[in-house]
Amino acid sequence: MAKRTRRELDIADHLWDCLTRIAEDCGTDRHAVVNQAIYEMARRFNFLTPMAKEAEVPNPKVGPGVVVNNPKPTPPPPVAEEKPVRSPKNQGGGGSAGPSNPRSAPEKARKTLYVVNSAGDMHKIDKDTFIIGRSRTCDLVIPSSKVSRQHSGICRENGELYIEDLGSANGVWKDGVKIQKEKIKDGDEFMISEEVLKFIFR
Repeated sequence: MAKRTRRELDIADHLWDCLTRIAEDCGTDRHAVVNQAIYEMARRFNFLTPMAKEAEVPNPKVGPGVVVNNPKPTPPPPVAEEKPVRSPKNQGGGGSAGPSNPRSAPEKARKTLYVVNSAGDMHKIDKDTFIIGRSRTCDLVIPSSKVSRQHSGICRENGELYIEDLGSANGVWKDGVKIQKEKIKDGDEFMISEEVLKFIFR
């Protein structure tokens, strides 16, 4: 856990009232909200050093009934690159090998990601940034006080889709482990508060 030192700050009265409401709404305390806000700004403006990743700002004990001693996510195993398979039509005579299964790559690239919530509702993720949270402005709304306004996001990087915790109070979980950012694979399930989200490619 990150080392914490007690400090004194001058905070405007209206911001203190706003801080109190945010803490109550998220089911946490003011200290966690302030730390989380500073962490998010530092991450956004690239002030965090690589060493900062060793200390998770969100409380690792907050989660769906699981206490994690080491909240750092285990990176997924490397996925071997699939080699194109020769099409049976091109294995015949004529002496020309021809292109190997030319449709496989475009068809794979055209697959769309969908997320299915606990109620069985399916949502299509057809944009480069897809936000999940409690706010009505999110692409997928989870109406729970334990879910942050903008809790997590689905982003596209180099043709791959990742889920990322946006500095939420209660985090994003997979298989009982709190994750910060992870590549999404077909059939993956992630937990946000009590909501289980399953991701499928079609």
